[in-house]
Amino acid sequence: MYQTSDNYKQLVYADSTRHLLNIYIEGEKVNPDHIFDFKVSHTLFSNDEFSLGSVTAKTIEMRIYKNSLPDTYNSFYIETGINNEIVPIGYCLLDSIEKNDDDTITIKAIDYMVKFEFNYDGSSLNYPATMLEVLQDLCLKAEVELGSTSFLNSNKQIAVYDNTVSAREYLSYIAEQAGGFACIGRDGKLYIRTIGQNVAEINIELFQNYTWGELFKISCIAYENGVQDFKFGNKTNNTVWINPDNMYIVESEQVENIYNQLNNLECYSFEGTTIIDPALDIGDIVSIDNKKVIYQGDMEYVSKFKTSISSKIQAKSKEETTRTVVSDKTKIRRVQSEINQLDGKITQLVQETGEYDEKISKVEQDLDSIKQTVEAGYDFTREVEGITEIYLENAIKGEPLNLQIKGNKEYKSDLFPMEELYPEAELKPNQEVE
Repeated sequence: MYQTSDNYKQLVYADSTRHLLNIYIEGEKVNPDHIFDFKVSHTLFSNDEFSLGSVTAKTIEMRIYKNSLPDTYNSFYIETGINNEIVPIGYCLLDSIEKNDDDTITIKAIDYMVKFEFNYDGSSLNYPATMLEVLQDLCLKAEVELGSTSFLNSNKQIAVYDNTVSAREYLSYIAEQAGGFACIGRDGKLYIRTIGQNVAEINIELFQNYTWGELFKISCIAYENGVQDFKFGNKTNNTVWINPDNMYIVESEQVENIYNQLNNLECYSFEGTTIIDPALDIGDIVSIDNKKVIYQGDMEYVSKFKTSISSKIQAKSKEETTRTVVSDKTKIRRVQSEINQLDGKITQLVQETGEYDEKISKVEQDLDSIKQTVEAGYDFTREVEGITEIYLENAIKGEPLNLQIKGNKEYKSDLFPMEELYPEAELKPNQEVE
C-alpha cells in the first residue's frame, strides 16, 4: 500500500472528494478534460485458486481525445491524488490502439512486466548462485530495475538453469519459493511481495452490493516432485501446493519458511462494488465488516475511483508429478557445482539433455588429482502406429547394443460351420486311417 498522509486518509472516502487524474504520454501531460474513460485491471489469482508464485501485470485501458495525443505514444506514466498529494499509479507501455468514431482513441497499455517475455539464459552466472543473484541477472537482462533486494529464501543457493524457460516463469519460481508473488511497483521496479503485507479497512456501508463466500485458511504447505516430498503443517484447513516443476525448491527448509510465513493466513471469498483508495496495492488485505479479503480486481475513474473487488478464493488442487518430456529440438542445460570442504574435493557437472540424447561432462578435483569424464548417450526408442516400415532418424553407424521389435498384432477368425452342416454317419472321432 502506498504511504499517504492522515489528511489524505480522512478525505479519500468523503462524498465531496474529487481525485485528480494525470496521464503523461512520452513525458507530455494530457489535458484532463480530454480523458473520457480510464480503467485499471490487476488480478493476482487465476481460476479463483489461491496459489503462490503469481507473476501479475497491471493493464490499463483509457479513451482519449485523439488531438491530445503526441506524434508517438509508446510509454505512459499515470498518477492520481487529492489536494496535490500525489499517488502514483505507475508506468506502462503501449499494448494496442483502437480508433473510435467519436474522434477518440482507445489505448490499452501494460506495465513493465511485459519486458520479461523472453527465454532466460542463466549461463553467465557463477554457480552455485543465490536466488537474489538470479533475480538481479533476470532484471538486468530485462532492463527493469529490481526493487526487492531482500525476500524470503533469497540467500538459498541453486546450481541449475534451463535456457528453454521464459523469464516470467523464472520469476514465478523465485516468487513461489519466497512465499509470495512478483509484480511491478508504482515506480516501475520489480518487487517480490507477500500476500497480506498491508491491511486497510473499508466500511461495509460503502458497498453498493456485495456477496460473501467461504472462509479460506492455510494450515499446510506441501511440495512433491516425484522424488522429494516436503510437507509442513496439518490438514485441519487448506493445503497450498507448490508447483512440482519449480526447479528452485532444493531443500525442505524453504518450504518450512513459507509455512512459517503463511500459516493461519485466512481470508474470505468476496465480490462487491465500492469507492476505493487507489493507494491500495494488489495482494493487500482489506478488512470488511471485520472479515479479511485479499484485494484484487478492476478500478475505474469516475471523478474518484470505483472498484469491483472480485476475490473468489479456493484451494488449488494438487498437480500430478510427472516427468517432463522435452521436444526433439529442445535442450535442457544444467550446471552444478559441489564443494566438499571436509574431504577437500570439488565436483563440477555440466549436463545437456534432449528428448533422445544426453551429454554429461564431469570434473572432480582433490588434493592429489584432477579427473575429467565425458559421456554421451543416444536413445533410439520410438513408438509408431499404423505403418509397416520403421525409420530411425539421425542414427549413427555402429553395432546396436540392444534391438527389440515388438508388435501388438492380433489374429481373429470369423470362420464358423454352417447351420446345415452335419457329419456323416460313418465318421468317427480318433479313428486311424489304414
